[in-house]
Amino acid sequence: MKFVLGVDAGASKTLALVAETSGCVRGFGRAGPGNHQTVGLENALFSVRKACEAALAQAEVRGPVELGVFGLAGADLPEDFARLMPAVEKLALAHRVRVENDTIVALRAGASRSWGVVVVCGTGFNAAGIAPDGRVFRLPALGWISGDWGGGMDIAREAIKSVARAWDGRGKSTRLTSLVLHALGVPSEEEMIRALYRGDIPEEKLLGLVPVVFEAACQGDSVAQSIILRLGEEVGLAATAVIKKLGLENMDVEVVLAGGVFKGKGPFLVDVVEKFVHRVAPQARIVLPKFAPVVGAVLLALEEVEGGIRLDVFERLEATIPRDLKG
Repeated sequence: MKFVLGVDAGASKTLALVAETSGCVRGFGRAGPGNHQTVGLENALFSVRKACEAALAQAEVRGPVELGVFGLAGADLPEDFARLMPAVEKLALAHRVRVENDTIVALRAGASRSWGVVVVCGTGFNAAGIAPDGRVFRLPALGWISGDWGGGMDIAREAIKSVARAWDGRGKSTRLTSLVLHALGVPSEEEMIRALYRGDIPEEKLLGLVPVVFEAACQGDSVAQSIILRLGEEVGLAATAVIKKLGLENMDVEVVLAGGVFKGKGPFLVDVVEKFVHRVAPQARIVLPKFAPVVGAVLLALEEVEGGIRLDVFERLEATIPRDLKG
């Protein structure tokens, strides 16, 4: 029996799946951050190896698998690929290795076809697309350097800024104040500012402010709604930029919205994105993915090894995926 390996390594976690070429998932592994741009190459590779070894052990697979598809956050520029490809090959987890940006595996996890557009809002922000003829366009995704805004940390900072400005009188009063202070475990706005200045609040806790913003927006808070509105327009702008670059304006292109930010409460964000996208591509369809991006990596591996995926293989894969990897 042949096996494939799928990996999704992001800014906050790394996930790995081992599957038989029949589609049956045999092993799952999880580790820490895998973005070499934020944690360094050595730490990122440690997370990738740890997640993969856990998945291989659970699958009771000894030795390299047939093919490994690695969707890596931070695989953005040619020089990133030049560093990452040999480093991943050196891990000796698979006979053949394919390194992709994490947007590509996220797209495959959500789209019903081999082409489409994806916008990823997790800790960071990215967008990419594949045309029916195989052409690929992807944003550099280097944060403010490449003009990006819209990841989880951006939203958390907007929430904190709104609370600070409401406190000192530069901004409107907002329900975010009580919700943010409670979420961060601080008694006042002044203590919030001091704790952030000292670096006492970990990134994970800051990212926990993202659902708080959605909660406040659903409660009718105009300040929180303005943050979600800005996010929706930014997502729509990124999606339409990719659509235009690939000439998909008159096609029924699927626009996949991947990443934890899109799990926020209420329909407001998706509604804004849909209206924005339809101005440019009226036939476009907004898709919330059925699977986590790591499943997209497995699908890409199975397609390459088997020359496509039969319905029975897909059904077997869907039936054996861990529950928390299903959208």
